[in-house]
Amino acid sequence: MTIQKIHKTYILSFLFALHVAIAAYINSSFLTQIVSEKYVGLIFSIGSIISLVFLSQSSSVLKSFGNRKLALSFISMNILGILGMILSNHPILTGISFVVFNVTNILFFFCIDIFVEHFSERNTIGKARGVYLTIYNIGWMTSPFITGFLTTLGYGYTPVYMMSLLIALIVMIGFILWIPSFTDASYAKVPFIQAYKFLREKHHLGAINIINFILQFFYVWMVIYTPIYLTEHIGFTWKSLSVIFTVMLIPFVVMPISISRAITRFNLHKTKLIIIGTLVMSTATILVAFNHTNNIVLWAVLLCMTRIGASTVEAVSEIYFFTHVKEEDAHLLSLFRDMAPLSYLVAPLLGTAVLSLLPFNYLFIALGIIVLSILYYVPRLKHSSDELHLSN
Repeated sequence: MTIQKIHKTYILSFLFALHVAIAAYINSSFLTQIVSEKYVGLIFSIGSIISLVFLSQSSSVLKSFGNRKLALSFISMNILGILGMILSNHPILTGISFVVFNVTNILFFFCIDIFVEHFSERNTIGKARGVYLTIYNIGWMTSPFITGFLTTLGYGYTPVYMMSLLIALIVMIGFILWIPSFTDASYAKVPFIQAYKFLREKHHLGAINIINFILQFFYVWMVIYTPIYLTEHIGFTWKSLSVIFTVMLIPFVVMPISISRAITRFNLHKTKLIIIGTLVMSTATILVAFNHTNNIVLWAVLLCMTRIGASTVEAVSEIYFFTHVKEEDAHLLSLFRDMAPLSYLVAPLLGTAVLSLLPFNYLFIALGIIVLSILYYVPRLKHSSDELHLSN
């Protein structure tokens, strides 16, 4: 029964990833219809603040409502957010609907994390996370072709969001049917400040959280600014971008399971893999700033290299983190997942500042330099697991 549930959870995570991904790379372009491209990031930042507030109280909310009820609430709100984006012609209502959509994307994945952790065997958690990441990333890799096709129908971005809405409805129905009940763990209720103090004491956990933040920062900057740069400054169409982005996302399908197996089979050091991934990601990102051609092959290869590095860092970071925490450590999981909304808060603000001073392509030079800061935290990681419970 547990094996069946983890497989069903994988399917739901794939569908929800597809739902998020087909809209992800047009969101920033969609928002330029209501605000200037320089200030698109600020709308993402508003949603991040809301997500952070919830995640900071996640243990208390989980104890009160349970993970299943929360997941159903988030997917329902997500559907309402998409409907608002499709139907509204008012800039403020459109912006609010997008914030609801973006926030609930983050929070639903937080709930999925708990389901995956719950249904996985403790001694195979590394493999489970590798499979989960691969399935999740297949959704992302599939999405560019779908997005590219839908944007050529002549109805703007509406068909993309309608497809996203349809998939969200399927996820909700599948969730209701496949996970009719759920026994929650005894979630540790730890004050937000105390949890952060705990991370300062457990240097390896603090380090992996910061590495995750920098990685999420990279994703945010790329997702928000790359589509705008390639369409408005380089001159690509969305049809061309669908090819480029599909190639770019291939490493996210190939790397997670390959890395998890390699770590187990060859006893590879996770720290060395993170270092290699960081160097590849940083170098390729900086090179993006100097590529002014509209050669599809060159752009596909270059962006694919950035994701080879990023997927390596992501896979190793996920395996490292989830071999050091347990399901009931919801406060630690929420802190780890805090890094996504926190990056959506910080990255757009910094991006706005950079764009107010420098040309658009300098964003990628700045990002490549920021990514290198991962190397400072790698030595703090430990090779062996540790017991990670806060004292009462």
